[in-house]
Amino acid sequence: MEQPQLLLSTKNNFLDLQAQVNQQIKNHCHQLKLIDQSNEKVIEKLLKQQEKLQMLVSKLDYYQIQPQVSYLDLILKHQYKYELKLSEDLELPCYRNRIFSIRFNLMYQDQICINQNKIIVELEIWTYDELPKKVSHNNQGESIYKGCQQAFIKEGQGRLNKIQIKEVSSHFPRGQFVLIIVPVNDHGVIGNQKLGEIKKEWIKPLVLNEFVVKAKRFSNRHVPYYIRKDGTVNMKPI
Repeated sequence: MEQPQLLLSTKNNFLDLQAQVNQQIKNHCHQLKLIDQSNEKVIEKLLKQQEKLQMLVSKLDYYQIQPQVSYLDLILKHQYKYELKLSEDLELPCYRNRIFSIRFNLMYQDQICINQNKIIVELEIWTYDELPKKVSHNNQGESIYKGCQQAFIKEGQGRLNKIQIKEVSSHFPRGQFVLIIVPVNDHGVIGNQKLGEIKKEWIKPLVLNEFVVKAKRFSNRHVPYYIRKDGTVNMKPI
């Protein structure tokens, strides 16, 4: 009687062991399934990231191929009906914190154009390099301007009075600025040339290259040069 009971007990032990092994196999299969699902999600995310990187690389390639065009190039190449020109030679260099003024005219085919609407222009300063950058504040966050920065064009004539620039050009590339007088407001006119209504988009800004601002004027070191009315630079006034 003892031997059959022993066999039965052994069989039950094997059955319990088999059940445990089966459960372990089932648990491992479940874990592997979860790992597979997790891996699928990871792979899916990686594929999406790969697509984004490919798009980014394509954009970078595009911008590297495209020639970079500066703001000043766009101004010079655009076609305008009118333009701003100096009405008198401008003596340079300017000096920091010393007042100066700029007179200019609104021109149409080398004749002064009498505008009826008020046109507001604004003084801008840009760096003088291959890709110019607009300069409005110094490294301390202070405005480089003091005094007048805007003016009206009335009956074809304008003047920026009491201009003061507080930053010297030697702190910037090539030691020079590009000074621009650009129309910023035409008071919302529709644009009727017969009525003398001139839209700001029709007017070519005045661009003055080789604009130098020095720290202090010394009488024995002051060597003037002039930007002439036609935009050329000369050591002597006309």
